[in-house]
Amino acid sequence: MLLWSCFQLYSQQKTVEEEYTAYFKLPREALHVHLNKTTFFKGEEIWFKGYAYDQRNQLVSKATTNINVGIYDATGKQVKKALFAAENGMTYGNFAIDSTFTAGTYYVKAETNWMKNFKEDNAFIQKIEIVTSETINREKKTEKAQFDFQFLPEGGHIVADTKNNIGFKIVNNNGKGVMASGIVFDQDKKQVAYFESKTLGMGKFLFQPQKDKQYTAEITVENGATITKNLPTAEAQGVSLMMKIAPDGNIILQFNTNEQTLANYPNKTYKILIHQSGKLKTAALKFRDIQKSVSIEKERLFKGINTITVFDEEQHPILERLFFNDFGMNNTNINVAKLNKIQDSIIVSVKALNLTKNANVSISVLPEATESYNPTHNILSSFYLKPHIKGAVENPQYYFQNMDRKKKYELDILLLTQGWSRYDWNDIFGVKPKATYRFENGITISGRVNKPASGVEKLFLYATKNHNSKIIELDENQGFEFTGLFLEEDEELKFSYLSENGPMRKPGMYVRFITPHKEDKLSEAYLENTSHIKYITTDFTVPKDFFYKDVEKLDTVNLKAEKKKPKYNPFFMVNPVVNEVTMEEYVRYNNIVEYLNIVGFDASQDFAGNVYINSRVATKRPPRVFFNDVPLNSFNILYNMSLAEVESVVVDKFSIAPSTEKSTQGVIKIYSRLTPLFKKEKTEVPYLKASAPVAFAKQKEYYSPKYSSYLNPIFQKYGAISWVPSVVLNTETATTFKIYNTYTKNVTICIEGIAENGDLISERKTITVR
Repeated sequence: MLLWSCFQLYSQQKTVEEEYTAYFKLPREALHVHLNKTTFFKGEEIWFKGYAYDQRNQLVSKATTNINVGIYDATGKQVKKALFAAENGMTYGNFAIDSTFTAGTYYVKAETNWMKNFKEDNAFIQKIEIVTSETINREKKTEKAQFDFQFLPEGGHIVADTKNNIGFKIVNNNGKGVMASGIVFDQDKKQVAYFESKTLGMGKFLFQPQKDKQYTAEITVENGATITKNLPTAEAQGVSLMMKIAPDGNIILQFNTNEQTLANYPNKTYKILIHQSGKLKTAALKFRDIQKSVSIEKERLFKGINTITVFDEEQHPILERLFFNDFGMNNTNINVAKLNKIQDSIIVSVKALNLTKNANVSISVLPEATESYNPTHNILSSFYLKPHIKGAVENPQYYFQNMDRKKKYELDILLLTQGWSRYDWNDIFGVKPKATYRFENGITISGRVNKPASGVEKLFLYATKNHNSKIIELDENQGFEFTGLFLEEDEELKFSYLSENGPMRKPGMYVRFITPHKEDKLSEAYLENTSHIKYITTDFTVPKDFFYKDVEKLDTVNLKAEKKKPKYNPFFMVNPVVNEVTMEEYVRYNNIVEYLNIVGFDASQDFAGNVYINSRVATKRPPRVFFNDVPLNSFNILYNMSLAEVESVVVDKFSIAPSTEKSTQGVIKIYSRLTPLFKKEKTEVPYLKASAPVAFAKQKEYYSPKYSSYLNPIFQKYGAISWVPSVVLNTETATTFKIYNTYTKNVTICIEGIAENGDLISERKTITVR
């Protein structure tokens, strides 16, 4: 037996290694999208969480912040599309299922601009079903059962007069694997092998054919039908590969040849490449007899799919085999439990027992009897399996659910029958990918001031929700370009320039938004063949009263009261500074949070609606904040509050107001506006507005549909209980979250996510909550 440590490494110019490394020089992203379910009613929302993955480093990919997500109909036509902002490689959002949709099949597609640089498409695709009151079920036409049977030798070749592993696969009309067994006969009708399929219609058997003989298999399918199939003709000379797992867990690669090959090529040296997403190990292989075995420790290889490729001396690939290395995979072992009930909510606890680094996960909560959650991939099959295989796989996530010894064996059979990797060696030796399409980080804009025609050196860009105001330096042609702008839908950019005598002026200019976000069509390769399916109206329809209707709208009642000028209360303040909010402050600052930075405090807000305010006098100590003299226990009420709503802001950076919660430094008193900010007479605004044709979708808080009955069998099969897109699991303590109490006895909790060290998490748990 030849140990891996004894291999002699190659070092030649323009080697396979160099070609391979050059092909994978550019980093590659993959995407997984966790949907809250895959069957939806018209009137619901499609909620999702997206995860970006760096294939080479097997970590969250933070290079791209722009993720395009679209909905496409059964013909591949785009129905909806939106741009979503990712933070630390993750994003979440939703699509309303409105009048745009009719009953039927749709697809969710997610991709990044960077993915367009590569021939191998890593876009995420998931089929979904939309249900209306018109129809929900689909009925298949009766067709005569037909089966497709394939022999798939391990490594790609059958070699005469030596041992070969022969994989096989049998599928029905719908592409689903079926059970089958068979006997292999030689041309003299002598039985030489027997085989039987395992899960999903695949299996393997050992076979040693003789030169110039024809072999035939008689196959019996589960319905009693019989098939006769000739085996591929064995090659007179060559090399075959058989991979096994040793009792100690090591990988055994057994290379077999025959006497004719050994006699004709006595000193021939082969090269073995074991590789994954640009990483590789290479070694020499030379036969002294007809069999050579190699033992490789799992920890010396790459986590996930490894590809073994054998090259001859002319650097032609002659064998290839995929296998899965589970070394380094962490079973997070998630524990989920009900803690208690508070009013109409249930508190649920989740803890990953084997977590070594914090993880960010998304959680879908559905009734136990749900039939609405049938994703093709979970996050493990999306990132470990999908990027490496070229053929369609039935139920790929099956192999990564409760991954025991049986599942690992079945996964190996799948990879054996997949044949060669999706990365074609003609492409690898050919033209290498180029970074034609960039990583997108926000929106890029460019423009030029053309009025006044000269003399403008700087522009003032007013603050937006996600950006502070800034000064833009213009070039010699009064032009500019900058990137990283995160505009939300319905937001506008406002530009002014400083005139010679000081005040802001409205410029005459053009602004161009640079974005590749264009309407597209889903490739036919992704579309399901529905020619054998017809839609019918069945008794399984959505009842007209399944969702609550809007309540009766009441007549408007107008209340009149005398407006009083707010008087600021100096209580708790020693040296108050009164700041009146005028039109000038309104046009300069987008909201009260940004304005508080101008009056002496550090203030910020995040995408989730949280507001943070700290003193500059005492580090990390918040001030005591009052709104209309009412103390605020949370600053979040100030989130995105426009200065048009504020009359004045009174501050004292040094005084201290008592607080029962924590120590404070400084006092802020905000008074709402009672006098008009805008003058009735028409005045020219000192800025120019520009709207982006494509902006980032707003991230909304999940709300549960208003089902009229949680006891309805349709709710139990197709309803949704809750969706929690961002839950942080830590290594020390359990994390809790709330779900609405639907009086369902048992609920199914579907968890997907990724840890800081790249560990992937996919769990499906059912717990009793009532």
